[in-house]
Amino acid sequence: MVEKWKKNLRNNFTNSPKAKIITGTVGVVLVTLIVTLACMRKNITIIVDGKEETFITYKGTVKDVLEENEIEIAHKDKVQPALNEKISSKDVITIKKAVEVEMVVGNKTIVIKTAEDTVEDMIEAEKDELRAEGVEFVEGVDEITPSLDTEISDSLTIQLVKVEVLNEVAVESIDYETIVEEDENLDINTENVRQAGEAGEKEITYKVIKKDGVEVSREIVQSKVTKEPINEIIAQGTRRVFASRDGEMEYRDVIYCEATAYAGDTITATGTVPTYNPGGISTIAVDPRVIPLGSLVYVENYGKAIAADTGGVIKGKIIDVFLNSEADCISWGRKYNVPVYILAYPGEW
Repeated sequence: MVEKWKKNLRNNFTNSPKAKIITGTVGVVLVTLIVTLACMRKNITIIVDGKEETFITYKGTVKDVLEENEIEIAHKDKVQPALNEKISSKDVITIKKAVEVEMVVGNKTIVIKTAEDTVEDMIEAEKDELRAEGVEFVEGVDEITPSLDTEISDSLTIQLVKVEVLNEVAVESIDYETIVEEDENLDINTENVRQAGEAGEKEITYKVIKKDGVEVSREIVQSKVTKEPINEIIAQGTRRVFASRDGEMEYRDVIYCEATAYAGDTITATGTVPTYNPGGISTIAVDPRVIPLGSLVYVENYGKAIAADTGGVIKGKIIDVFLNSEADCISWGRKYNVPVYILAYPGEW
């Protein structure tokens, strides 16, 4: 019975049209499955920060491939192609991991994660984050170290110096000049203000440069006088006058001397006979280095005299007045700080 059933099954299944259809269908499915699997199989290259590896995958997108191989992508990592892109065999997925850099601005340090290539790229990509920290880089004005074309590396420190260029306007005083005019009608050591001085004003524009809020330079770019100064004019007396027993006298100079007296019949150093004439012109001996011989002088409490004589002990600011007798000389004695007025130098009278 059993043998008969086996024989019928063998004959019916292997030779019947129905069996042939089933066998063919299964074959097609198997071939299709094999072809499909072969098409889904991909050789993919993944490069992470320059390190390259090859993987075999049946996944369809970049994201799926990375997850399959347990490669984590952080917020600021850069992935090419994009995570949602479909991939084909022999595709290359490039990943650049974000690193931390420090940006120092004044007394503030900002830590930024970035996967950009250069400092310039990082500043452009992170400008919103920097602006939120109160930092805005102005190219061509601000100073940055290292340079903008420096490649980003882990733990890189970037020093940003904020530079401000300002124009400041200030009003400053202009000093007036003092002009002294000699006036022969005024006594010497006498001054009169003929015109009061008044300061002027000028408007100065400065170019001021500040680095991180600290002024480092100040340069005048424009100066404009808004009010001219008025010079002070002073009249200074040149007339030398003193009051004598003979009235006011003009003089050229005054020398304060020690005064002694001498008498006797003698001839002066200039070859004249010395005289004492209280109402006229008398004779005195001088040191020619102090009072030139031939000068006309006036000696207080003595009168007018000619510097016509010299003496061995008459050195420096000492004079010897001539008197008519030894008794008069003794009476004269030795006087100190006697004003000797030079009325005229030799050749002036």
